Amino acid sequence: MDMQVLRERAGLSRAEVAFRLAISETSVRNWEAGRTEPTMTPKKYLEALRLFKCTPEELAAASEKSINQRHKRKPGRPRRFPANQVNQVSSLPDTPAAELRL
Repeated sequence: MDMQVLRERAGLSRAEVAFRLAISETSVRNWEAGRTEPTMTPKKYLEALRLFKCTPEELAAASEKSINQRHKRKPGRPRRFPANQVNQVSSLPDTPAAELRL
């Protein structure tokens, strides 16, 4: 069970969760997408347990599953530079920056 399933099982929308926990809807979306883990004060943590009608173990497992699913769906950010361009940059002569023309 991931964060989205936990929320849906409680019969709540993202907006309702955000409102009741006094957080942004974006935070809830990021939890479900596995981009971030829920970080809460102890008071909000207890409220989340009541809201989702779950045990601490279920909440932790749901958060972990959301994070793991994200890494399976998206293996990582693509390289910023193709490998051949990196080699070209590293092979520049030792010329002071003032002399280089860009």
